[in-house]
Amino acid sequence: MKNYFKRLIFSFFLCSMAMISAQKQREEFTIGLPTKKLDKSYYKTIKLLDRRIDTTSLGTVRKGLLNNPANLFASQPLSNQFQDVLNNLNGENAENGTLVLYLRQLSFAEMAAHGYFYFQAFLFSKNEDGTYSLLDQANQAIDHKAKSDVTKEILQKGSELLVDFIATNVSKKPQSDQHYTYEQIKDFEGIAKEMISLFHSPELKDGAYNDYESLKNQQPNKEISRVKFYGNAPKIVRIYETVNGEEKEIRKDGIYAIIYKGELYIYLSMENLFTKAEKKDNDYYFVGKIKANPNLPNLMPTPAFPHGGGIGVSFTANPITPFEMKIDYFNGDFIPIKEVENKR
Repeated sequence: MKNYFKRLIFSFFLCSMAMISAQKQREEFTIGLPTKKLDKSYYKTIKLLDRRIDTTSLGTVRKGLLNNPANLFASQPLSNQFQDVLNNLNGENAENGTLVLYLRQLSFAEMAAHGYFYFQAFLFSKNEDGTYSLLDQANQAIDHKAKSDVTKEILQKGSELLVDFIATNVSKKPQSDQHYTYEQIKDFEGIAKEMISLFHSPELKDGAYNDYESLKNQQPNKEISRVKFYGNAPKIVRIYETVNGEEKEIRKDGIYAIIYKGELYIYLSMENLFTKAEKKDNDYYFVGKIKANPNLPNLMPTPAFPHGGGIGVSFTANPITPFEMKIDYFNGDFIPIKEVENKR
């Protein structure tokens, strides 16, 4: 027991030192350059539209013997690094085309022996008439359990993924005949939502949706015959279907969302119920409970991989805190916006 308390005190000391020194720690990320040339490339230039929420940071990793958190920054501007990747992929016969990379997310995180990397982007090809066509899009996440140096390994894997994404697309031309102006692709989020039924349909289809893919395409997996609300609150605790003339309850786990009487309700596993989502400014917002660590000054996103899509948000300790969140139209993840007052 004495040794346990010694370890506990030492752990608290390490955590305190880590928090104090967090702002002083710094780590840099460089995309590793490919060594193999491609036989065919249509592009010599790649331009970057950086639309990340925080364009100054690439996330947080751990550093040193004390495993202190370190802010991760690009060693050179990302625009230069992507151009260097393209330069090293191209052979002598590369054509003179132009790519535009619309970057939504590029970030790293590290916890225990796991390293995480998240990448979301649209890639456009410039047409001969000066317009642009969508060539590809990325929504990728890496969860890597390291054998030795977590930071080194996850940075390397993230670098390899970025290089592969560019290498896969430089020998392709867009298949779509949809053309956009440069001003349009600068604000492509709005255009992307117009192509999703969930955001542009005047009426939503009632039913249960197992994942975000079915919800955004408005293709319900099951019909709902009845629901049970939690008192007068806009929360649904039970849902039912009718099979062979008999009504039976539908299990809530494994369902991403339901639409009942034209209204959207999102399933929250922590509360084991569906809560109503309101559409504002062409986004869907709702309030739900998530776990938050009271010892951390800011919310720290970590991969939860909800059944709605790629990267979610989870928190490592109590208390359970209500947050306003919105649905990420790109993959169905929940983005925390702000903490709301708990009325209980």
